[in-house]
Amino acid sequence: MLTRTLSTAKDLLVRNQGYSEIPDVAAYADIEHQWDRGYRKTLEGAIRDGDCTPTHTEIVDYPKNSITFRPLARFSARDRLIYDALIFSAAAGIDKQIRKHVYSYRWDHNTGKPRFWYQPWRRMQTNARRTLESDSWLRMATLDVSSFYEHIDVDILGDDLACLSKSSDKSRNLNRFLVSFQRINHAWGLPQGSDASGILANLYLAPVDEYLTKNGFKYLRYSDDIMIFRRDWTELRDVLSEINRILRARRLSMSTQKTGILDPEDAFQRIHDVRKASLSAACDIGIPGAHIEVRQYFDEVIKEDSSDTRSLRFVINRLAKLQDDYAVSWCLDNLPFLAHVAKEVFSYLAIFANRVEEVQRKLVNFMRSGASKSYPYLEQRILRYFLAMNLLDHQMKESAWLILEDRNREDFPREFASRYLGRAASVSEAQLLRHKFEEEPSITMRRALLMALYESRNLSARYLNDVEEYLPQLKWVCKFLRDEPRIPVS
Repeated sequence: MLTRTLSTAKDLLVRNQGYSEIPDVAAYADIEHQWDRGYRKTLEGAIRDGDCTPTHTEIVDYPKNSITFRPLARFSARDRLIYDALIFSAAAGIDKQIRKHVYSYRWDHNTGKPRFWYQPWRRMQTNARRTLESDSWLRMATLDVSSFYEHIDVDILGDDLACLSKSSDKSRNLNRFLVSFQRINHAWGLPQGSDASGILANLYLAPVDEYLTKNGFKYLRYSDDIMIFRRDWTELRDVLSEINRILRARRLSMSTQKTGILDPEDAFQRIHDVRKASLSAACDIGIPGAHIEVRQYFDEVIKEDSSDTRSLRFVINRLAKLQDDYAVSWCLDNLPFLAHVAKEVFSYLAIFANRVEEVQRKLVNFMRSGASKSYPYLEQRILRYFLAMNLLDHQMKESAWLILEDRNREDFPREFASRYLGRAASVSEAQLLRHKFEEEPSITMRRALLMALYESRNLSARYLNDVEEYLPQLKWVCKFLRDEPRIPVS
């Protein structure tokens, strides 16, 4: 059981790097390489011995939009794998307690793996539309919890897990992990950044599902996003009031901005955006002239002063699907306002080999302007783009040195700066990278710098042996590099 859940956690961590808000500097290739050579057994031993508390956590304020943030927990690979495996070990039992009207973070009991988010989300939207179409008089109450993950009480959650397992011993490791996470970081609630947290979040809202089911309400839920259907406005108001009391007992509160009661026509428009559905179908089928419609929609979205993130992501992804470079220049000219959609923007930019020179020039100018310092997520994506496209630029190298040498910056852009410098290092620069490695206090940075030394071709077998002997935290990456791999860029 433990071997299986750890392997599931590893496979998902490696496979989903392309979807990660903060991808790993080497796509966890060292973990993959060493998995069956001792790494998995080390994790199994740690879990069996109860050595499950997080050893290294970086709390990253990741942008939700152009001005607000959410705290992502960036664990070491060891901690992330242990955390996910502990949850996956309990996931089948948790999922059996979750009602069929809940679509998020469901466990596939046949494959022993969590279901990917996209299809369940689509099914929920489809069922919501069918529900409204079945009765033209139905109103819909929408409910969202304010800062849901951050306000989950881990003590209450621990009681829920103990009740589920009939024994506190079986949930002790997971409880200890969550309590330690809160005590040693400027964060609280469930760690964000791991989909495994969503499985626990589902259990935390089970009392809401129970209340709605027992009282015969039609409802659909995706995490804390809940839709409730009823003809009568007063009944919906009353059910929202009761749910608010249930949430308050669990230290949660409803979001006033995202909670409301919609009349039938408004409810249907909320669920089914006819224009987006039409554009999506046109792109999927390849209808002639689809790019013109998508371009027009893009122009409308960017004219809105407060354009919603979902629409911006949607239209950039549609342009990417069509391989239409219409938005390339706009994205490059508006980078400071796009940190929250950096993942989509840089996936889009990477498509167009014919625009590489323009992209390279504008990204270099952005980095050299000093504006990038406020946007570490953009710095990481820019350096990752240059690595993936194999672009060696003297001015970008200067910017990478500034990032690496600034220890007040977050680690994740510094890690990618290290790799970029390793790829482009002269002999003397490689020697300087070795000096940076030896004086660097962060073990995650030392991992990246060791890979940079390897790619600079200035990592001798003798030095690698010394690192493995005296820095045991790096033994797995040392063993990985000893086989002379080609290190991927996620």
